[in-house]
Amino acid sequence: MLKALTSIAALAEGAGVLAELNATNPVATWTQVNDGPWSKREGLMGVEYKGALYMSGGRTSFGVGFSDEIWRSEDTGKTWVKASSGVVPSRAYHNHLVVGDCMIIFGGQTFTTFYNDVWQSCDGKGEKWERITEHAEFPARAGASATVTKDGAIIVAGGCYNKNNLPWARSFWGDVYKSTDGGKSFKLMTNNPGWKARSGPRLIETKSGKLLIIAGEVGFTTDTQLVDVWSSSDDGASWEVVAEEPGFSPRSGHGVVVNEKGEIIVIAGWPHLHDLHVSNDEGKSFQQVANDVWNCNSESCGKFDFWPIMTSKNELVTIGGSGAYSTFGTLWQDTWVAQMASSTQNLHLIV
Repeated sequence: MLKALTSIAALAEGAGVLAELNATNPVATWTQVNDGPWSKREGLMGVEYKGALYMSGGRTSFGVGFSDEIWRSEDTGKTWVKASSGVVPSRAYHNHLVVGDCMIIFGGQTFTTFYNDVWQSCDGKGEKWERITEHAEFPARAGASATVTKDGAIIVAGGCYNKNNLPWARSFWGDVYKSTDGGKSFKLMTNNPGWKARSGPRLIETKSGKLLIIAGEVGFTTDTQLVDVWSSSDDGASWEVVAEEPGFSPRSGHGVVVNEKGEIIVIAGWPHLHDLHVSNDEGKSFQQVANDVWNCNSESCGKFDFWPIMTSKNELVTIGGSGAYSTFGTLWQDTWVAQMASSTQNLHLIV
């Protein structure tokens, strides 16, 4: 077997191809399973809850509208039915999590309002919602990162808000809050985490139980995108830098998931990327293993502000997103499913 691999590497080198025998692409194939029926949108959120997928909110109508819809799919995105509308107020760039036997939605924005309310659904179908917190202890914000730890705590970090109530001027939050009662109340963990205040980062818990906050932005230009990775071992009270340049380009609105093997997968992001990077060392370094997410190899089909879901069946699903430099541009309504590669696929060739 070693001789065969050596021969493959020599052949690749002779053909002018770089062979990376230690890189593993955890994604084998991408398949588009639907294009709707919900309208095109960015800044939507989604979760897996009791075996079904749920999608909520988002900015629609070429970027000038906001949705109050919640959709459900019981066949991994092949078909969607509307579970609720007109109950949870319209919003985008919010947070949608599963806590215990319930789903919760909180935060987010429209053009005129930034939210810090918390809504809950415990009916197993996402059809009935009630507001459990009108004004959470954290200031109103959109674009915050949030996750639920293995211990059931909700952690919220960062985000943005309207500066001086002007819709085109934003300020950024650099704080971390925690809830241990399902979102009814939140406690400030720190307002000086060490990392730069930001919007559009992603917050995940690693297999070992550390929190990671990954990348983000402080504006809508290339030079305002961030790339650093920070970790916390005390539910966000203190942070240390893991990598200032982890191996992928600066970005926001990207997808980040952790698969069953504990690999951290970073997917695409602003402005309209279509690459995929993997870390096997809890965020210290990432290696690009693909540049054709969604079977896309050009800017015209790259995207950001979509939402990824790693399902309990070990399938990676992405929904919606945006694909334009400007605020009012290309939006998507597609659902993609990535079948995960087997552990034996350890050879990756980059031309």
